[in-house]
Amino acid sequence: MTGRTASRDTDQRKATDGEWNTHVPLERVGDTWRITSLELARQVLRSQGTSQAGFRAEQARAGLRKSRVPVLFADGPEHREQRSKIARFFAPTTVDTTYRELMDRYASEAMTELDRTGSLDLSEATMGYSVRVAAHIVGLDGTDPDAMGERLMKLFGAEGDPTEVPRTPWRKAWFALRSAVGSLPVATFTWHDVRPAVRARKRQRREDVISHLLDQKYTLTEIATECLTYAAAGMVTTREFIAMAAWHLLDNRQLLERYTVAGQGERYAILHDILRLEPVVGLLYRRATEDIELEHRGQRYMIPAGDMITMSIKDTNVDTEVFEAPREVCPGREVPRGVRPEGAAFGDGAHRCPGHFVAIQETDVFLRELFERDITQLTTPELFTDALIAAYRVEGLRVGFAPAGQSGVLK
Repeated sequence: MTGRTASRDTDQRKATDGEWNTHVPLERVGDTWRITSLELARQVLRSQGTSQAGFRAEQARAGLRKSRVPVLFADGPEHREQRSKIARFFAPTTVDTTYRELMDRYASEAMTELDRTGSLDLSEATMGYSVRVAAHIVGLDGTDPDAMGERLMKLFGAEGDPTEVPRTPWRKAWFALRSAVGSLPVATFTWHDVRPAVRARKRQRREDVISHLLDQKYTLTEIATECLTYAAAGMVTTREFIAMAAWHLLDNRQLLERYTVAGQGERYAILHDILRLEPVVGLLYRRATEDIELEHRGQRYMIPAGDMITMSIKDTNVDTEVFEAPREVCPGREVPRGVRPEGAAFGDGAHRCPGHFVAIQETDVFLRELFERDITQLTTPELFTDALIAAYRVEGLRVGFAPAGQSGVLK
């Protein structure tokens, strides 16, 4: 409900690290513009006068001058062409008809330890599950998924300044080496996971991303780089959201009861609002490639070409001008026309996450399987925040069957 100020008494968020909470819709700090308004963020994300600058995109492009740029880092006509060619893998009909049975099977297998021992570490179970689902879609399902998951977690553990652009010859060489499949973790992932998949698809194509890339004459290095973007989005981030959504439902029995009896539409609405409240990616970056004019509540702003724009999704998604009671889980709330129920958690514009429907269905399948059992939360998890994109990591959330007469968090 636009224009209304919500009460700040109730804050149901778990991950608040990285929130700016400045109550300033847009401010300039040096040559960086910081945005907390959802409307302004949407204008930037839909603008054709910006380029992708998040996820170390500028460094990656600097190191991939002789290779094709992954879809996550591309812009303009090249990006639109790539997106149109992969759209079929993530279309709702494809996800629902092609991948649902696969998700059902993997979710059931993920509960083996719970059924056998009476408890389950959700951090580990969700990683194994999300890796298996994403690996099948991408075509990386020919190796040990648990080992691949460990390799990916090591690979994505690197920290760095996301706004840094290499300027000296030495820095350019370093970023080129690291970005162009040259670091040890990336090389290990390429050798153990990507190379066998490419060999198998060369012998026989399948309806997956790697087969599509081979048809487009991508090299091994280009395929490995592309696979990394799908791994980050389809495995790591989805894993974190599943654990976070489970944590919210375990903490809110009324919401859990509603979720377990609801139809698909209402369940998805619950998941979308949890995601709005707890966006896995907390910061998005764009570089202005031309002067950009923005408008907010009658005031105009001009962002000069060359400036960095940083959007805090943790702030935009609790924008009191857009959401009533923004820090609470309120599925099905009224929102202004054009605003998605998850806010900007999946991004917006040309770079909106192509796998958004996969992520929600994948989460729903896992949680429905989990909550078919009468379980309780056994431990209080730890939360860690990644400096690059203000993403959270949920560790140590263990669930299980509570002893008779006991409920709640057992320590």
